[in-house]
Amino acid sequence: MCVPLAKSATAQPRDLPLNRWVSLVPSLSDLAFLMPTLVLFWCTTGVGWFLTDSDTGWHIRTGEWILKHGRIPATDLFSFTKFGQPWFAWEWLSDVLLAAMHSRFGLGGIVVASLVLLGATSVCVYRSAIEESEHRLIAIVLTGLAMAASTIHWLARPHLVTPLFTGMFCCLLNRVEKQGNDRRLFLLLPALTVVWVNLHGGFFVGIVLLITYAIGTAGEGFVHAKRYSACIRAREFLLIAGACAVASLVNPYGYRLHVHIARYLGSSFYFERISEFQSFHTFGAAYFETLLVLAIAAAVWHLGKGRLIQSLLLLSWAHLALFSVRNIPIFAVVSAPGIGLAMRDWLRLVDSRWPLDWLGGLCASLAELETELQAIASHEKRRHWHLAPSLALLALALSSSHLNSVRALHADFDRSRFPADAATFLSLNDSAPSLRLYASWQWGGYLIYRLWPSVRTFDDGRTDFYGPRFVEEGLRAWDARPDWAEIFAKYSVNAALVPVDSALATVLRERADWKLVYADRVALMFVKIENRNKGCAIRRG
Repeated sequence: MCVPLAKSATAQPRDLPLNRWVSLVPSLSDLAFLMPTLVLFWCTTGVGWFLTDSDTGWHIRTGEWILKHGRIPATDLFSFTKFGQPWFAWEWLSDVLLAAMHSRFGLGGIVVASLVLLGATSVCVYRSAIEESEHRLIAIVLTGLAMAASTIHWLARPHLVTPLFTGMFCCLLNRVEKQGNDRRLFLLLPALTVVWVNLHGGFFVGIVLLITYAIGTAGEGFVHAKRYSACIRAREFLLIAGACAVASLVNPYGYRLHVHIARYLGSSFYFERISEFQSFHTFGAAYFETLLVLAIAAAVWHLGKGRLIQSLLLLSWAHLALFSVRNIPIFAVVSAPGIGLAMRDWLRLVDSRWPLDWLGGLCASLAELETELQAIASHEKRRHWHLAPSLALLALALSSSHLNSVRALHADFDRSRFPADAATFLSLNDSAPSLRLYASWQWGGYLIYRLWPSVRTFDDGRTDFYGPRFVEEGLRAWDARPDWAEIFAKYSVNAALVPVDSALATVLRERADWKLVYADRVALMFVKIENRNKGCAIRRG
């Protein structure tokens, strides 16, 4: 602490330089902010992990169209199968931000922006966990675990904002629940909802959280014989939930967006056929499973303590995380505070019952470490320059843009996953604009990024726009089902770009009316003979 000159003239020369340097030392909040970056290189293949999904491509091109025309597109821009049909560009604000970032900094800038979003989410998780557990070591460990569990859906797409806004909602709701007096925090939630609804369709998560708090508060009132005050608090949560629902109407489509999302998520087809809607697979399972076990144990513990809010949050989002991969990042954000509170109770219980056992010794050691962490964290309350995360992100931004030889630092679509050379071949071929090109929706966004508007796609990742029936047709063609030729004829497909090892590639090789015009190690391109342009030539990569 800086000491005034009038009180201690001799202490000033030592203390002032010390405090000046202390403000540059990385804090625990800095570590929380950098946690996603550390997890990225520990758990994944590097910055390219964010670009393993091609939907980033059509989001960028949509944003560019909006910036160029000054309005939101009302109809489809990208496909030849549904061109001009009504389209909900419901993530328009995210698309604009992605396009602006891409125009200035390229894909490397989008990756760094994604890490900034995740860093802010991580800080929200850390803050919420500290407020509940009052234990910095528990909070930082849970933050790392939550970030590692959520890597399963780290993609440079608008959905990254939903865990962030969920974290902000959780921070504000935890403070309202604990402090109770500052109702002004409630007023921030509808304002956040207005921004959220124009960035991503996950805005309803905030409303669900408010309803959960209302139900939990009312239940706790009955358990603890405080029915009147609990009902008043529950009513406040419900009123703010209603205000957020009204605020969510401030979007280009009004209530029609809510109807569209309800129909989209209400269709069982997507949960049966689209991988990211299905339950989790093996990647990152250990981190998620650890968090899941802790969440269930904490939920049971809180239920025994009469903490119904935490029990409801943990159990409901654990169920949703098991139901769909897309919900795992939200579960990670929501569960960390409740788990932290339970872990604090468990440490205290062990310390009180077995103080002389090895468990008690472990708790004592953790308590000493926590004391040291509190001392380190004390300077966060003074003026602090967040130099460490700033320098780290700057270095990563420069590296992802220039160190293309280092795979883990190269921000680009994976050439072993996407048809990069085939897209270049098409871009140089004069016949490309006349093609009605079939490619899987997993490649559609990439082709839009590389070739639109000269080439339009069969479909892409906008499954809500294309609808279950059309998506099923595309998947049947992809699997080379018996009716694939009928599907191609229905949509006048005269070219196909498919993976080398796909079933459709095997079938097309055997067809006399289809000719191979391009081949490399990733993709094969076929054209229908009666529509073949003589400018196409076979090329083997």
